[in-house]
Amino acid sequence: MKRRVLNIVITGAIIIVSFVLQSYLSLVSGQSFVVPNLLLIVTSIFGFIKGSNYGSVTGLFCGLLVDVAFGDVIGLFALIYMYIGFISGVFKKILYSDHIFMPMLVVFVNDFLYNLAYYVFRFLLRNKLDFSYYFEKVILPEMIFTTFLTLIFYKLFCLLDEKILREKQENRFSFDK
Repeated sequence: MKRRVLNIVITGAIIIVSFVLQSYLSLVSGQSFVVPNLLLIVTSIFGFIKGSNYGSVTGLFCGLLVDVAFGDVIGLFALIYMYIGFISGVFKKILYSDHIFMPMLVVFVNDFLYNLAYYVFRFLLRNKLDFSYYFEKVILPEMIFTTFLTLIFYKLFCLLDEKILREKQENRFSFDK
């Protein structure tokens, strides 16, 4: 029970720190600098490490934070991030998680899907059809920057998961005690 509460508290702290850092970077940089999507990294990595359910719940809370702070409609980003967490958990079953390029691939694909959904719901429905400009100026730089930042975050989250978050499996039928 204590480990589960500690797991929730640490995950919540990671989400809040990532949200504050991402918000601060976007306010400081304005439109002149590409800001990595740290919440997408957190959602993708937790989904990739812990599975679809954990990734979906993490994505739901990340998306709700973005919706409450920046969204016009509550639930749009929550739904997008929740699907991203679920897709990352599906990749856990398919890909080998110890190789660093697999989580980078997952984040790359998820960032493209996130930006595509953002484009559809924010621009395409308002009849702004210049996808090539949006892809060149927003999607591609953010995908590259977010993917390379995954190198750092994935190693940190794996270390955190190994040392703190993972529940130790105890063998109840061991006769060595």
